Amino acid sequence: MQTLRASDSSFSKMFDEYHSLTNEVERLEEEDVPVDDFTIEEMKKVRVKLKDKVYQILVAHKNGN
Repeated sequence: MQTLRASDSSFSKMFDEYHSLTNEVERLEEEDVPVDDFTIEEMKKVRVKLKDKVYQILVAHKNGN
């Protein structure tokens, strides 16, 4: 994963965005920040899409594509 992050700037950006979004969702939930459910759900949907893309790229990279 480190090699891919170093060689593919779009993957690195996506990976960082996923982790940033995860940290923000966790912070909002843990600190019980007043935010509507729609906002949290949308953030989680974006996070799932990012996770899927990251996974697809990792699998493709592992398989040499």
